[in-house]
Amino acid sequence: MSDATSGILLPFPHTDTLVATRPAMRRAQFEAIINQLHQHLRDRACTRAALWFDDTALFSCALLGCWAAGVQVLLAPDVLGDTRSWVQADADLWITDNALPDPAIPVLRLDTLARSLSCPQQRDMQASTETSGLFQTRPEGLFLPLPADAVAFLRTSGSSGAPRIIRKYFRQLHAEALTLIRTWSLHALPATLIASVSHQHMYGLTFRVMVPLHAGLVLDRMPSRYPESLAEQTQMYEQCIWITSPALLQRLPDSLPWSTLQPRLARVVSAGGVLAEATREHLLQRQWPLHEIYGSTETGVIATRHEQATWIALPGVSLETDSEHRLAVCSPWTDGTEQTADVISHQDANSFILLGRADRILKLEDKRISLSRVEQAALSHPYVNDIHCAPSPLGGRLCAMVELSAEGIAAFRQHGRRHVVRAISALLREAVDPLAVPRHWRFPLTLPRNAQSKITRQHVQDCFTQTVRAPQWEQGASDTAANPSTRPSAAPSETPATPHTSSEPPSASSTQTPPADSSAPPLQTASGTECCLSARVPMDLVYFQGHFPSFPLVPGVVQLGWALEQARARKLCSGTTERIENLKFQHFLRPADPCTMTLKWDDSKRKLYFTVRTGTTMTASGRIAFVDSA
Repeated sequence: MSDATSGILLPFPHTDTLVATRPAMRRAQFEAIINQLHQHLRDRACTRAALWFDDTALFSCALLGCWAAGVQVLLAPDVLGDTRSWVQADADLWITDNALPDPAIPVLRLDTLARSLSCPQQRDMQASTETSGLFQTRPEGLFLPLPADAVAFLRTSGSSGAPRIIRKYFRQLHAEALTLIRTWSLHALPATLIASVSHQHMYGLTFRVMVPLHAGLVLDRMPSRYPESLAEQTQMYEQCIWITSPALLQRLPDSLPWSTLQPRLARVVSAGGVLAEATREHLLQRQWPLHEIYGSTETGVIATRHEQATWIALPGVSLETDSEHRLAVCSPWTDGTEQTADVISHQDANSFILLGRADRILKLEDKRISLSRVEQAALSHPYVNDIHCAPSPLGGRLCAMVELSAEGIAAFRQHGRRHVVRAISALLREAVDPLAVPRHWRFPLTLPRNAQSKITRQHVQDCFTQTVRAPQWEQGASDTAANPSTRPSAAPSETPATPHTSSEPPSASSTQTPPADSSAPPLQTASGTECCLSARVPMDLVYFQGHFPSFPLVPGVVQLGWALEQARARKLCSGTTERIENLKFQHFLRPADPCTMTLKWDDSKRKLYFTVRTGTTMTASGRIAFVDSA
């Protein structure tokens, strides 16, 4: 660890020192990849390159190799159309470990280059790197000189939703990393760093790349996006640091082996959004080493908090407020003073309480309404696990997207939607102005937060203007066996269907738009063709409105319609429906129930057999006879 800003000291003292794991990458390979990339970039006179990686170790090699070659770096937050247009306009080259859609500019696959270095010449890596002149060997590790203007550009949506390009110099990232390492004594911590967040964004860039490279922490190369995969990786190491987000921490299941996991956790770092107070208190009561980070892409890290309620500014961060108590910060890792939209209450010169965002203040009938305050008040209700409030796309006042807790789901199932809305609204009326109580409500199984734990305006628009008529069906066990490249997500969620004015369920002759995975081939069997699909029943399913308001359940005819819709979308059946045989509705299918649908086509009999189950309990079954179309 060094204060010199003319380069980076990598505290990996030996050629066989482990830099990353899953799979293992040692210093010699890390060094060789950077050397090879540096030479490649110099040979082609590249000046700007865009990076897009799954593998954090290869990403780190690409970042350092570019900087060492004097190449400016564009960090793509995704590979969607707008991002690709930005890259194509501003970069000479993509460097990646992925196949990219319509790249339009040259692509360098660093994973291919890395594999070429794993051949017999790998035993000569140390000799080749020592003669390259790029790295300098020091007793404590490797020193990589970097140009003074080494820079990365990040693309962020910003608080307004309009994309912004943020410039970050290496010297700023270097100063920030060293401050975090000293503040948390990370240089003396022999731990493996496991993350659920992407290194393509500022939070991941700081905590998955800059901090571990400066501190000599071992990188777990691939992201662990679900609690189950985080737990699995944690049990592989003696000590771990989690780099994660409120979205994941608020969904930690009690079923995981916490008694064996917790002693292995040296730090649990959370950033990207506000951690619900109930979750925070629960983790601290269980003596989790929780460290929350407050900051943004523009400001970098501003402050942290552990057990205390107040935020403590990092050393070197200067805090200022204006007449409206909006926070402005200045630090060695900002370009002068950065004005934020966050409203704070100063406790002293270096500590404060966050009160919400000034740009989340609305005026309704000449009254100022804080969306953050409404959300915080709602989060205190036992029914609410997560919430997002916004101006309603349906007009009028506010709308609320609410992810219900287990208790909230139970209340919804037992008493219906209206009861849940009334209960949360009653609490809000005691805490906020009546105008701030949302008028329109939706209950997605999981809030559609992006990689930065934010919910976009388009997500809100879709949630309130598109009618949910079916779950999002994912391939189940049978299909997965036939198609190992596809598998169901950990928690399938609902996808709104095209708005429809009728309240009738899908008819036996209707044709719906195929779901996203409908192109997967069904499983071929001796007697015909079959597939197995899984989903969770959406809370906002349109058919609950009249069936029944105080005891919602999925009508049997709707389950029949789902079976026929999915069979046609997946081309399991053909012809015209003739009759329905042996139709049975044996058990209720309720909101949030996990369900499995099995479809089997018998071509010799021209019949489609279907079953719907929740767990092991059959809810519906039958067969549908077809005749060839004229």
